[in-house]
Amino acid sequence: MKLRPLIQIHDEQEFWRGTRFRQYEVGLNVESKKDDYYEYMLAEIPGENYMLLTCVKGYKAGIALALVKMADDKSRRVVKGKAVKYAMGIKDTFVIEE
Repeated sequence: MKLRPLIQIHDEQEFWRGTRFRQYEVGLNVESKKDDYYEYMLAEIPGENYMLLTCVKGYKAGIALALVKMADDKSRRVVKGKAVKYAMGIKDTFVIEE
């Protein structure tokens, strides 16, 4: 697993459902700073033009962070880097590349 800073992602980068993101320094009461994060995943909402960023790791697991607008090309079912950056912010936020 490799973490790539979201700030380095081009605004036109495409992400599909299942893509995971990690946000650090979220304020958890943990011994190590490396454990102070939430992990989110893009989930598709059938029939909608949005994907949902849902927490999949941490005590907020199952809770949605934000709706992310999909790209204008309806046949592709992707979100762009710019939309993810807007939804999550770029500070201490990474895309997980496997």
